[in-house]
Amino acid sequence: MSSQKPGSAVPAGGEDRGKITSRKVVGLPGELDPADDDLGVWIERYLDLAVRGVRSAEVSTKISRHLERLCAWLAAGLGHPRVSAVTAREITAWRDHLAAAGLRRKDGSAAAMAPATVNNHLVLQ
Repeated sequence: MSSQKPGSAVPAGGEDRGKITSRKVVGLPGELDPADDDLGVWIERYLDLAVRGVRSAEVSTKISRHLERLCAWLAAGLGHPRVSAVTAREITAWRDHLAAAGLRRKDGSAAAMAPATVNNHLVLQ
């Protein structure tokens, strides 16, 4: 995966998302368990409730891999995997990252993903 962080993709229009991506971190309400704001926990809950046992093992594995990549990318860019910090800007930056350099070649270099592949990552089937 590319070392780009949320907001570091530069769209075709030349606008640098790094300048507009939110870095706002808001404290959790006292009654909320920190695990309830952890993207990894949300991903596991989603996989348990809507994917595993419902979809084929191959599709479940693919969806899990896509979500893990998103979580790692967000954690690297934001410094934490908190759901409350993820905004539409981060998801847009993720999409732009995938379109620009989301694919890894066998030699380790980054390559652009086809639009259909980017969409596949975003919809999680």
